Amino acid sequence: MYDRGYDRGTILELFRIIDWMIRLPAEAEAAFRKDLYNFEASKQMPYITTVERAGIKKGLRRGLQRGRQQGVRQGVQQGVQQGVQQGEAALLLWLIEKKFGADVAQRCRGRVETADSDDLRIWSERILTADSIAQVLD
Repeated sequence: MYDRGYDRGTILELFRIIDWMIRLPAEAEAAFRKDLYNFEASKQMPYITTVERAGIKKGLRRGLQRGRQQGVRQGVQQGVQQGVQQGEAALLLWLIEKKFGADVAQRCRGRVETADSDDLRIWSERILTADSIAQVLD
């Protein structure tokens, strides 16, 4: 997309939507992530927003803390999932703000931030065609 002249904002928006809607197998995701980070470094552009990075770091910290109690593997996995979920929620809130306004996003914040990943994915798909926030969240 960069080679075809798309602007950075458009590329990031499209990439986030595609990334959110398509889950790769673990090995393919790891390989893709490595290639993406290398590409980012060469272009000096962040793929993950600051909010998403903070969510992932927070989730990893919680996971590592729980890992000491529950077993490292299970805790890290749970922490990663929490970080991903927080990133998904942050992205959905951003999309809601862009489509319906900051006041609507603020009113929905609690519900979105406490939703599970399945609901967040469903709502993220609905926002593409919804005319109201009710069509997204109901």
